[in-house]
Amino acid sequence: MSPKLVDKDLRRQELALAALAVFAERGFARTSMSQVAEAAGVAKGTLYLYFSSKEELVVAAASAWVAQVEAAAPPPIDPASAPLPRLRALLQASTRAFLEDPSVVKLFLAVLRGAIEPGDPLARLDVVQRVSAPIRSAIVGILRDGAARGLLRPEVAQDAERLAVNVVAFVDGLGLHHLASPGRVDLDAQLDLYLEALFGSLQAPDDPLRQSPP
Repeated sequence: MSPKLVDKDLRRQELALAALAVFAERGFARTSMSQVAEAAGVAKGTLYLYFSSKEELVVAAASAWVAQVEAAAPPPIDPASAPLPRLRALLQASTRAFLEDPSVVKLFLAVLRGAIEPGDPLARLDVVQRVSAPIRSAIVGILRDGAARGLLRPEVAQDAERLAVNVVAFVDGLGLHHLASPGRVDLDAQLDLYLEALFGSLQAPDDPLRQSPP
């Protein structure tokens, strides 16, 4: 019988998500690779085949969670519709999923704290870029599609990656304000205000579609 083939990327994703549950429950500092291996049902040596350190594993876990949320967000509207409502729906789904799980929020904050601490192993792993990659990729796709269809200015296609960083940074900051002042920040209203202003500058002058909220 031939050995079972293993999709390494899929296996890495599975291990990262298993680790996420342990990190979220115990916190980053109190979690060991042995505990993650036990929860995932693998030997610790197997875990090290995919991740060289606990720091690399927690970044992969956070990235896997973001990718999972982005992929699971239901397409709220026809992909052929205007880019503004598409982007709004994506960000609303992602933000709500993040804020509805306090343990994951605490984990993300711990990872980010390490990423800006000089000498911390997390500081060498390009945490922000790696964790936000899935959502940035989705934003870039929406912006470039809008430019290709003549709904956004042509230069948006070239600037899409920088714009995606700007959008993610705004949403991150909005989420922190919400966490620090529960009930005092209307996420949807603030998101709409930001996106309306952003798309007001990106929309093609002759775009026949109105981009305002329904």
